[in-house]
Amino acid sequence: MIKKLEEILLMAQQKQKRKLSVACPYDVHTLQAVDNARRRGMITAVLCGDAAKIGFAAQVADVEIGNFEICDFKDDDEALSKAVGLVADGEADFLMKGLISSEKYLKAVLRRNSGLIAGSTAITHVAVMENPNYHKLIIFGDSAILPQPDLKQKLIILNALSAMAHILGNPLPKVAVLAATELISNAIIAGPDAAVISKMSDRHQLGQCMAEGPLSLDLAINSQAAQIKGVTNEVVGDADCLIFPDIEAGNSFYKTNTKLAGAQVAGCLAGTKAPVVLTSRGDSAQSKLYSIALAMVAGTVVDN
Repeated sequence: MIKKLEEILLMAQQKQKRKLSVACPYDVHTLQAVDNARRRGMITAVLCGDAAKIGFAAQVADVEIGNFEICDFKDDDEALSKAVGLVADGEADFLMKGLISSEKYLKAVLRRNSGLIAGSTAITHVAVMENPNYHKLIIFGDSAILPQPDLKQKLIILNALSAMAHILGNPLPKVAVLAATELISNAIIAGPDAAVISKMSDRHQLGQCMAEGPLSLDLAINSQAAQIKGVTNEVVGDADCLIFPDIEAGNSFYKTNTKLAGAQVAGCLAGTKAPVVLTSRGDSAQSKLYSIALAMVAGTVVDN
């Protein structure tokens, strides 16, 4: 079972070289990540955006811009549309965003005629985190797509997280379905959904994973907290996957870990026709490199 993001990078380097389409790569970290992936033999890349802005950022990043194809668009919306179109038309293998908001990026990817979604296929975001204070990788969602997932959407998230765990070598991931407390209360709306998912797991309705909930975050990842609270099961203190009750909790977890705890994160979408890298604009060059690798290794992650 893979325990470090560096191992995902090594897996990606064993894959066939892919062509990456990058939208609006005007920031140093995106360009450094893309160039690093190129130098490792993982990708070729086409950069879609204002050529002058790309050139300036490349100088700051100490990246040789001549190593890349550039599609020059002064308008960012047109550049984004071109980047998506290249992947949809099969001229590139997967997609990445640069210095453009996740809202604009996702709108372009998820629109009905983008060519990257299939009918009623559900799309969610999967993140894989390496935190120096935890003993293994944590796979979690959703921190970018689904604002307030209902029970059906939480099961979609669970399937995507579980599928990612399988890809990374974990045949039976332990999934914590999170709420503010492990006690079921009418005041905590995430609790009943978590309890239903937990019971579905008990009755072997969820495939190759085991799920417990509701669990507070400390119970999911800290065995001492579980001992103090007297909660015992196979997931507490050893969760592989975390399902957050809403996007605010998931996104706050993502950014708190990366900015205050020294964590590195890789992120991509699940359920798209082609792999789609999705990182925060503020992520490090290393996290963006890991995200490129994750998308290559996972493909479309899960067929919903």
